[in-house]
Amino acid sequence: MKIVKENVNIKYKLKGHETFCIREGWLSKGIKAVSEDAKVFANMYGADALGVGSNMAKAIRYWLRTCGLTKEISGKGVFLSEFGEMVLQYDPYLEENFTLWCIHINLVRNKENATIWYLFFRFYQLEEFTREELESFIMEQFVKYTGIEDFSSRSMKDDCSVLLQMYSKEKLTANDPEDKKICPLSKLGILRKNRNFYKRTVPDYSSISSEVLLYLMEECSKERAVSMEELYSGQLGARSVLGISGSMFQEFLQELEKEGYIDVNRTAGLDMIYKLKQLSGKDIVQTFYKK
Repeated sequence: MKIVKENVNIKYKLKGHETFCIREGWLSKGIKAVSEDAKVFANMYGADALGVGSNMAKAIRYWLRTCGLTKEISGKGVFLSEFGEMVLQYDPYLEENFTLWCIHINLVRNKENATIWYLFFRFYQLEEFTREELESFIMEQFVKYTGIEDFSSRSMKDDCSVLLQMYSKEKLTANDPEDKKICPLSKLGILRKNRNFYKRTVPDYSSISSEVLLYLMEECSKERAVSMEELYSGQLGARSVLGISGSMFQEFLQELEKEGYIDVNRTAGLDMIYKLKQLSGKDIVQTFYKK
């Protein structure tokens, strides 16, 4: 099969997580530590401050940045982003599903630091698959996307493994000894494991608020208008990123229209969504928390 290279010299990252997925409590510890000391990750101090090993501290730093919770300034240290500041203020223990959905959206759209996550949620269409099928697809898509053929297949497989673990490994019992190793994003219910197969699943309607779709819409397009098809089925649209059904998508649009955020125009087959309020991602997050 001939692979058409999409781009060259594109920025990408593999295995920035040191083979550790996001664990319960890591992001909460991280944003608190960063808020108290911008140099917390300098030398070995980050491991001591967070009570973890040095490789885990590196992983926490990577996940904080990749999920949009922190920003790094060369020579000055690590600081909370606007999103990170609001999470620390309103939901420091990540108890709201809304917070987890925003983190998920930030992660899968971060193609420079979470390249494999971006490729999976943007391009992978199979509803049920094995780990080997995913690895094969991702390697092929990576070459097409970056134009790079000389890469570490081990790092690629590690990324696929961590991705699958983050979204599919769930707590089995109330006293599951593996509880602390389970990624909070598994609560979103967008991926399930059944023996040797993984399956994309539709999350529970009650686990998503309409503001999640509003946040995704703002991240997808800064324009005042966006087509319904683009928002749902387009690149990193609601179907691929949130995993929601068409009927759920329509219900969320109705809620947003009722709340005065958008106007949906279905005349002449246009099916366009017009933003009635110019809200930034920060505005949307703040509005949700204040509600």
